[in-house]
Amino acid sequence: MFELTLDPEDWEKMKILAQKMATDMVSYHQNIRDVKPFIPPTKQIIEEIKESLPLDPLGSEETYKQFKSKILKNHGASACSPGCWNTVIGTGTTFGALADMWMSGLNSLSTTNTMFSSYVELQVIEWFKEMLSYPLEASGVLVSGGSMSNLLALTVARNTKAGYDIKKEGGNGKLVFYGSNEMHYSIDRDLEVLGVGSNNLRKISVDDQFRVNVDELRKKIKEDKIAGLKPVCVVGCAGTTNTGSFDDLEALAELCREEDLWFHVDGAFGAWVQLSPKYKHLVKGMEKADSLTFDLHKWMYMPYGIGCVLVRDADAHYRSFAHEADYIKHDRSLVDFTVELSRPFRSLKAWMSLKEHGVKKYAALIEQNIEQAKYFGKRVEETAGFELLAPVVSNIVCFRYKGIGLDEDEIKRLRGLTLSKWYEELPDFIPTSTVVNGKQAIRLCITNHRTTRQDLDKAFDWFLNTLTKLSSK
Repeated sequence: MFELTLDPEDWEKMKILAQKMATDMVSYHQNIRDVKPFIPPTKQIIEEIKESLPLDPLGSEETYKQFKSKILKNHGASACSPGCWNTVIGTGTTFGALADMWMSGLNSLSTTNTMFSSYVELQVIEWFKEMLSYPLEASGVLVSGGSMSNLLALTVARNTKAGYDIKKEGGNGKLVFYGSNEMHYSIDRDLEVLGVGSNNLRKISVDDQFRVNVDELRKKIKEDKIAGLKPVCVVGCAGTTNTGSFDDLEALAELCREEDLWFHVDGAFGAWVQLSPKYKHLVKGMEKADSLTFDLHKWMYMPYGIGCVLVRDADAHYRSFAHEADYIKHDRSLVDFTVELSRPFRSLKAWMSLKEHGVKKYAALIEQNIEQAKYFGKRVEETAGFELLAPVVSNIVCFRYKGIGLDEDEIKRLRGLTLSKWYEELPDFIPTSTVVNGKQAIRLCITNHRTTRQDLDKAFDWFLNTLTKLSSK
């Protein structure tokens, strides 16, 4: 009796196609500077991908041809580009992409202790704790990225500090969390998911270095206690998305100890400055956090998506998520520390990438990105008509063109025209925009191992020439 399978009909032809696909991908990375960094999804491009449901087989070779013509052609370099400096996007690596190929090829889950992939994950988590000077007895688990890792950390904080069995009884509307008004919006969203509510997230002002105001925070905690509320957790920022600033983590750790609060550090990208002897002072006190989150696909340049959460109290972490059922028995496995049961072999690309390059090279690249940002910031400061809107503390530069004698409306108009012109001309870099202290800013975030100072000079010269021309009209 004939039975169907999804295996190739011709294994030798599949090997040839596989070699071509791998070679094409390596060539794509090799020639990434020849690829447009951004291709706007025009109506024509969107229409190209629309088609009827494929009911009959097209075959692997024809499908790959259509991938190249319909997707690759219209995709652009995006996060792989040397000039990708928007939001906080890592660049990925060629070997990391090949590791992802093997992750899918093995099709292995990282769930119970019966799976070898789980032990690979446990090993890389041990490495992360050592790299970040975090307590070795802490627990940890890999996730898709910062939003999920913050959700897990805040869940443990809520469950541990609620003062009652919130897992069974649910929220009572009195739990309060704290952080600066510069913290990532994923914290708001996570607390909404947790039933705490974003109204119970106190956003504290920042100083001129964009660090949370600790005195104001202390005052707010005391006010909430007097009001009969239950302060639970303070979120410290190790590298804010907007300006790259770092809270005084040492002071926050001490405050949380005094007030018996959970201290969580969102170190999505900034935690990794711990690897740099020159800049590790920025995260002093991070090792005292009750929980710490960070991404590998940002300032560790690994392919999307891989993040991690570490929790000092492994038992508290376990109690927050552990469950069992008759159909899946396990003994304190990785799935007891997260909400995911279907967990891909994410740790493979971390294991392979760390071995390929070594920690010292990652440390050097992080320092290089910071020095590049400071270099760009210096050009801004030294050029008439330009100004920095925030100190260049790490790898982010927020600046604007204010011209000479221009009012705020004209400055805002010029910024809008400049970004529109960028979309039209598609230069070889991708900045983004933000608002700093009420002022419209152009923002560069460099978590990019392909960026050079020559790229930054090209970008600054483009801004200078474009804005000068526009302001003279």
